[in-house]
Amino acid sequence: MTAGKEIFFSNYDYYWLKYTMDRGIEEQARYLTAGHSLARFGINDRDIPGLINLAFLSQDYYYSYRIIEKALDNIHTLEHIVLGTGYLSPYMDLSAACNKNELERIVRVYGRYFQDIHHMDAREYERMRSDILPGNNDDPGDASGNRFSEDTFFRLYEERKDDYFCRERDRQQLSEVFWADLAEDERCRLAESRTNYHNSLLKHHEIYEENTSVLQKTAGLCHAKGVLLSLVVFPSNRYYRSTLDPRLQEGYRKQISLIPEASRPLQWDLFDSAEFDSVNDYIDADHLNNRGASKMTAKMRDYLEGI
Repeated sequence: MTAGKEIFFSNYDYYWLKYTMDRGIEEQARYLTAGHSLARFGINDRDIPGLINLAFLSQDYYYSYRIIEKALDNIHTLEHIVLGTGYLSPYMDLSAACNKNELERIVRVYGRYFQDIHHMDAREYERMRSDILPGNNDDPGDASGNRFSEDTFFRLYEERKDDYFCRERDRQQLSEVFWADLAEDERCRLAESRTNYHNSLLKHHEIYEENTSVLQKTAGLCHAKGVLLSLVVFPSNRYYRSTLDPRLQEGYRKQISLIPEASRPLQWDLFDSAEFDSVNDYIDADHLNNRGASKMTAKMRDYLEGI
């Protein structure tokens, strides 16, 4: 892989956000998807005419709001915004993460694009930024000090813009397992490990309260702009469902109920949908694979076109 291409893929979500937002203006997009990895894995971008997908791994409500706000300011043809969610969404704050790989998403994507690091420690951000983006945010170089023009990165994006999941970055490459090939007990073990982490988020009361305000702000903005907002809970397999704490679901629904009725979004909950096979439609404990995404994309297309 050439140095320029390596930088592009190391900062893939930044370039996808930047150039797809611009493409939404040019193509007069009607639909926007935001949200975290469930929406990223679950939707095939170009299989829904008029849609741009700006969901990314670990995207929380705060950065979803920033994306939606930016899109509504610049893409005046938007009619409907889908915020892809799971029951863990009310408890997520990327800037409060302890994991270095998670904080890197702020350095590589949101801090760079929005100049907004939310609650991330500023000194830690600057330290990581100088390591990750030598030079400056707009003109990153490689370890040897080489610089690359904007045309280099735009061309790489243009070659892949029809599908976020491309030959260098497909769904399976982003997963650590081959879900369908695992033994039954191993799928149970991995799903429980995943839900144990998600269940632990229940203790984040301050994050929940802040996200309640952020969600109300998002709904109010869409209402003021005359744009529909849907909160969509993506499907989960039976392994994940069996060990997820039901209090996450209760908190999710309560948070929505606190949105003023005049601006309360549409809701579509596919958490326990029987249309998705728990083995063959998933890439891991909670994300859809290519087959599952094709099903979900078809359902999403019908949903959007039916409103």
